[in-house]
Amino acid sequence: MSWKGEDLNRRIRGVIVSTHDSLYPNYGGGALRTIKIAEECKRQGLHVLIVAPARTDEISGIKVHWLHAPVKHRSQIYSAIKFNVRILRKFLQYINQIDMYFVHNTIAAVSLPIIKKLFKRRFSLDITDIHVEYLPIGKRSIFEKKITPLLFWIEYWIIKSADSITVATHAMRDHLIGKGIKPDKIEVVYDGADYQNYNPEKEPGADKNIIHLGTIDRQHGVEYLVQTIPLVISKHPDTKFYIVGGGREFENVVEHAKKLGVYEHCIFTGYLPTEQARTYLKKCGIGVIPRADNAANRIVTTLKIYEYWASGTAVVSSRLAGVEEIGTEHKDILFFEPSNVKDFANKINHLLEKANVVRSFQENGLRKVKTFNWPIQVKKIVDFALEC
Repeated sequence: MSWKGEDLNRRIRGVIVSTHDSLYPNYGGGALRTIKIAEECKRQGLHVLIVAPARTDEISGIKVHWLHAPVKHRSQIYSAIKFNVRILRKFLQYINQIDMYFVHNTIAAVSLPIIKKLFKRRFSLDITDIHVEYLPIGKRSIFEKKITPLLFWIEYWIIKSADSITVATHAMRDHLIGKGIKPDKIEVVYDGADYQNYNPEKEPGADKNIIHLGTIDRQHGVEYLVQTIPLVISKHPDTKFYIVGGGREFENVVEHAKKLGVYEHCIFTGYLPTEQARTYLKKCGIGVIPRADNAANRIVTTLKIYEYWASGTAVVSSRLAGVEEIGTEHKDILFFEPSNVKDFANKINHLLEKANVVRSFQENGLRKVKTFNWPIQVKKIVDFALEC
């Protein structure tokens, strides 16, 4: 595990693991992946510090130097700048204790190309989302629209600066290679699941219920799920739709459900810590991934597919390249054409009417998720970062 950089003989002994996501409370897959990386670094005998949003001083016996997360609901750019000023101070404060910065996604890594060059520290990057690719989807101020080309340049500059890069899909790897990033720096490591921590047993009546688990931002396409509800309840009036999570589009989605007259068929929870959100999986037999087909969504997967499988939940998803890499159609997943509400509703109705198909999907999903066991996946991430 030697550093193949300016100092070929320097052994990695200390590492800062960082992200912009909140690790405690934990609200999503990026945070979970980051914690797993920190735990694996510790297991491999490294001195580990976590520098990330987390309202605790310790996670899994690892010291946490925490700071406030960037805020999405106001100016994302201004908030990200403030966050990076704060995290730069932390990075420099502990620089003499570490040999490597290991960062999940680029928002927390803006300063690292310069730190790497000035202080000869290794920079490893783990990517599950390329954030600038979401900008054209969301709402932007005039100022944000004008500086979008600069933001694209900055994010890809950060990625190119990394010594090693792990990504969550082959679609993302191909995308980065198309941006001029060297193929030998990139390794594909899918997300995973601690499947043994999930209970696939369902509550009575779960077979009639649909769940969307996770964040509700523009890219997640939850509005398409709401638009399917009239088409589903016209045939299956007892169906309930659990929309578990919060985000920038939460209020708009709630209002949309009210305008369509289907609000009473929905259960909206708002933001919940990850463990609490997962308890709703036992109430539902079918889980959905309704993302639209665009550049940002096409190259990613989502942790919810593993959570659906591990909890014995049948999956209906948009046909997206990243998801197609891991799901097998008509065996453990049913695809619909992205943004096609009628096709989406037809696929949900099909499963509601075919209990034997749902059971088959649930059983096959449970088998599939065991091939994505977290201890194996996260070891691949850390090993590549240390050996690249």
